[in-house]
Amino acid sequence: MRVIDDRLIARPSAKRLWPIVAAAVLVTLVFAALSRDFGVTWDEPQRHAHGYVVLKYWTGEPAVDVSRPPRGDLYGALFDVAAILVHDLIGGDVWMARHYTNAVFGGIGVLVTGLLAGRLFGTQAGLTAVVLLALSPRYVADSMNNPKDLPFAAMTALALFSFTLLKADPPFITWRRVLLVGTALALPLNVRPGALLYLGYLVVAVACLHVNARAWSLRQLASSAGRLLLVTLVMLLGGCLLWPWAQQNPFVRPFQALVSVSDFHWSGYVFFWGEFIRARDVPASYLPTWMLITIPPVVLAGTVLSLIATVGSGRERRAFLAFLWLVVLFPIVAAIAAGSTLYDGWRHMLFTYPPLVVLAAAGWWLLYERFPHRARLAVAGLFAIGCVEPVVYMIRNHPHETVYFNAIVGGPRGAAGRFDLDYWGNSLLEATEWSSNLASKSGVPLIVAGQPWGIVRADARRFTTIRARLVEARRHHLELRLLRAEAGPSIADRPSILYAVRTADGAPLAVVLRGPRFGDVRDRLAPFLHQRGN
Repeated sequence: MRVIDDRLIARPSAKRLWPIVAAAVLVTLVFAALSRDFGVTWDEPQRHAHGYVVLKYWTGEPAVDVSRPPRGDLYGALFDVAAILVHDLIGGDVWMARHYTNAVFGGIGVLVTGLLAGRLFGTQAGLTAVVLLALSPRYVADSMNNPKDLPFAAMTALALFSFTLLKADPPFITWRRVLLVGTALALPLNVRPGALLYLGYLVVAVACLHVNARAWSLRQLASSAGRLLLVTLVMLLGGCLLWPWAQQNPFVRPFQALVSVSDFHWSGYVFFWGEFIRARDVPASYLPTWMLITIPPVVLAGTVLSLIATVGSGRERRAFLAFLWLVVLFPIVAAIAAGSTLYDGWRHMLFTYPPLVVLAAAGWWLLYERFPHRARLAVAGLFAIGCVEPVVYMIRNHPHETVYFNAIVGGPRGAAGRFDLDYWGNSLLEATEWSSNLASKSGVPLIVAGQPWGIVRADARRFTTIRARLVEARRHHLELRLLRAEAGPSIADRPSILYAVRTADGAPLAVVLRGPRFGDVRDRLAPFLHQRGN
């Protein structure tokens, strides 16, 4: 029995895949429409500036010191350059253009995840994967304004999808497809050096095909080695096109970058189970805990079902499931074993989520297939009920999908005071908008300040009735403060707080405080300060 059915994998009909494509396109359009509601995040100003540096490098301006990574940055600029080009094309607010671009990358992730599930387990599994990924609140949030983790997750999903071009018999990858697979691997390398992991996964896949086909001859092994070498060359050369530092030595520097980011040290703290812990000293339970409490239960259930589905499944499906579990677990286990610096939940492992969703979709669909017709209705009902929970959350909490916590920890309110909440600073946009509305209603131009300064300044530029100034200048009327882990829900009830941004269940995310010059405008603002919370 073959590990890969060439009729299913290598030459799928467009007719069989078009429902997945149509569903993903619809999701992408919804993502783009929603992206306007999200604020600027920590990394966006820096990544935007880096994109311009790379563009200047390509135009011949001496803007990059190629002897070292710019500002210590060990990442490529695929997304950042794309966002700048989109802004040049459509104009308007630069952050809106970035968010539109982010939404498109999120949609690409949905598309290729659905196609991957469809190629491996059938069209219905592919549609299930599209639904599960589109209904994952944190993936939705990252699709709006995460300029690093989300593009990398989308491009690595594309790289995995390219593996379906492998054939079951020698030669396992034709010369014509070497370029396609190499290019698919080069795209995520233009975002992060972690893409090199996928070259390793490709080698594993080809080795498994050799074992299955009993292709042991020296000629067959040499043929595969030569083709893999060419894939590697395409990946390394193409993967450094938007990475000037690595481009100077594409056969060495990407590997140096991978080692550096794996050993990255950040001196900050994370809030985990009610305690502040250095990011470089987090316990081994950090990643598993965060994933357990922030992934929708319907996805978690599907992954468990994928393990159960291996019992009694054919050899092909067991091979697919085992390979996907390898892709999901290896980087997580490696990060824990290496004692890597971890913070902001598991966003740095977001690239493991699309294959995890494929596993979940396979689990649900394989369970559905095994039951007789009447019992299938019960499986479909359970799946639908599972999808209701994240849908309700997103409707009630938009645009705060980034602070989704499932019922295991009691939702955002249950997580408040125990875990970091809005580590991205997305909720500051609502605080800024409230301040702008207050200025409009009162007719008083207001000066705002706050931390993180880059986020406050960028969000404030959307509005004409307020101006942002540094806190140190002490010229501001209102101060915006992001609450990540300072205290539980009661912090937003203090009398000194003018407005609190909250989730639907009451977890505080950000507050608006009186600034040093609030007294200058107190009387004129007083009639409009009757609302202190959302």
